[in-house]
Amino acid sequence: MNLLYLTIIVPLLTFLILVCFGRHIRSINVMIIGISTMLVITLITIFSCIDFISNIVPDMSLVYTRPLWNWFSVGDFIVPISLTLDGLSLIFLVLISFFGFLIYFFAACYLTSSKDIYNFYAYSNLLIASILTVILVDNLFVMLIGWEGVSISTYLLIGIYYQQARNGYAAVKAFIMMHLTDIFLILGIFLLYQTVETLNIRDVLTQAHDNLAVDSDIIFWITLMLFLGAMSKSALFPMHSWFAQTTLAPMPAVALLQSSTVILAGVYLVLRLSNLFMMSNDVLAIISIMSSLTILFASTIALVQYDIKRIITYINLAQISYIFYAFSTQNWSLSLNYLINYAVTSTLLILASSILIKKCQGERDISKMGGLIKSFPMLYSVFLFIMISLSAMPWISSSFYIKGDIILGLMAQDKLISGTIGLLGILLSSLNIWRLISIIFYHKQKQSDFAKTKWISYLPIFILLIFPTALFIYFPLPIRGIVPIAELDTNGQLLFQLLLAAVTGLSFLIAYILYARPNSEVQEVLNTPMIKFFLRLCNSDWRYDYLLHTLFVKPYVYLANLLKKDPLILWDNWILWGIRKVNEFIVDLENGQIRWYMLSMVIGSITILMLLIFI
Repeated sequence: MNLLYLTIIVPLLTFLILVCFGRHIRSINVMIIGISTMLVITLITIFSCIDFISNIVPDMSLVYTRPLWNWFSVGDFIVPISLTLDGLSLIFLVLISFFGFLIYFFAACYLTSSKDIYNFYAYSNLLIASILTVILVDNLFVMLIGWEGVSISTYLLIGIYYQQARNGYAAVKAFIMMHLTDIFLILGIFLLYQTVETLNIRDVLTQAHDNLAVDSDIIFWITLMLFLGAMSKSALFPMHSWFAQTTLAPMPAVALLQSSTVILAGVYLVLRLSNLFMMSNDVLAIISIMSSLTILFASTIALVQYDIKRIITYINLAQISYIFYAFSTQNWSLSLNYLINYAVTSTLLILASSILIKKCQGERDISKMGGLIKSFPMLYSVFLFIMISLSAMPWISSSFYIKGDIILGLMAQDKLISGTIGLLGILLSSLNIWRLISIIFYHKQKQSDFAKTKWISYLPIFILLIFPTALFIYFPLPIRGIVPIAELDTNGQLLFQLLLAAVTGLSFLIAYILYARPNSEVQEVLNTPMIKFFLRLCNSDWRYDYLLHTLFVKPYVYLANLLKKDPLILWDNWILWGIRKVNEFIVDLENGQIRWYMLSMVIGSITILMLLIFI
């Protein structure tokens, strides 16, 4: 664990090397630099795990701290830079290094353009260094450095194809949205320091527990600001805009952004400060509401998309919400288990879609595919495994147990609406993946010319395939003493599992009617005015972009045009005009006539005399 600082230094150095000299290095060497970077991080992670396990004591939490230096100090306010490794940060370190290495390896097999290879590995190294800074530092102020680095890296990865104006605008939009919501995080940190007079995370939690009242106003505002800051990185509605823009990045970058880096930043913040969030029931209720809106928003939009990258993006967006559902029930260990399940499933979905797009020579419109089950049986099998996880296949998939326990926890706390939306989200996710599989693999074949892909590109997929199954339901996580561990109420669990199995079965039946064997009666229902309106609404992303444009962009453009000519300069012109007129009057008095000078002196003397007498 003494080499922990290298997990940040190594990717940061390789980022600088690639930025400065990457354009002059051969593509194969850039790949070696990138993969070697993640290999070093993975090896350090493995050694840290071994060291951590060998030193852990039963019923006690092990915390390793390595002070580096003091960044700066202002009076009594000192900002030290030190790295902390405990059970929680170790879990995130393992996730980032494991999935990062697989994605880096996949990118080496997938990317062909030398410019794409250079850009991906350079910017991804900055992203890895930034997210590891977030999870390893023990000071909220220092965490902001990594937090902003994540935003900048996201901007760079989305804008890799910046030569196309659309991609450049998307990168700028993502950058602006992330930084606007970062203001809430900064406000939350300021409120925390004003209240507890420290930004060390462990001291913050101790001081808050000892000195602040549960559900007090200050706790509400602190946790609300922190949650709003976390929302931007975890892409909850309505701060999800950057997540949709990731579709314009190369597929390995999409995998990195959506599954194992940026999303983890917001999740980690909430988990690290879980003891603080438990003190505000109102904020936990808000988390539940935002999660429900995200599920409805993302799941319905995915139903009408034909761009495969947008479909998988909105499917993943809906799955993220279940992590925050677990937060709202205060079942933090369950949220971690689901986070692992999400990372596996989303990475599988993105990598499998990447291979499909490449085999179809870059075609992303699923309506132009079809009948590919005979051409790509192996890829079809991979999508079936993904379907098993997304549809929460009863007693076969790990998500059946984990999602079931999350929704059961919501029901047990009388959050019936959120629980119902959680079940609806499973049904819609199942419909989305079945729609994708049906159109791509079962419908009439429309494409016959396919590209070849390297067999080795399937290797990361094969490694991940076993994890969504029921063999890996609950991992033994070393989080005792770090986050509260809630006991799951198992009353009625079997009946609820039967209900969940019925929901999954219903989704299969609906998918069969809608996508496998559509008939004239189904088409008549789909052509009704209400359904057409709903489909148009979903196809326009619930008019969300229009709403943003109307409420924020138009007023900003109007104000910018209004200030374009600088209205304040009008006042300057009037002042200059007045000074000029006074000057002209004074100049006229200097005419060389003695009587005017004598009259001026007399008037001045009388004025001074009157002031002395009457004032």
